[in-house]
Amino acid sequence: MLNLLHAGQAVTCAQNQAGISSVEFARRAKTSPQQVIRWRSQENIKLHTIQLICKCTGISISKFLEFCNQAKPVDSFDDDTPF
Repeated sequence: MLNLLHAGQAVTCAQNQAGISSVEFARRAKTSPQQVIRWRSQENIKLHTIQLICKCTGISISKFLEFCNQAKPVDSFDDDTPF
């Protein structure tokens, strides 16, 4: 069974590990605090946004994926589900 990951929960974990506020996170990402809040609520995030998040929080993409794996799965598919 394939579990889909919740990227937004990983954003929260990355931000917490970095020990930065949403305002500081937004400053580093050159965006608004409201956008940071949106990232934390999104199940799916584009790869370039994940790269930016990782740069701003000082983690690797593999660490970001570890955070995703620790989060509650969004949904799951049976291995024989066609794509």
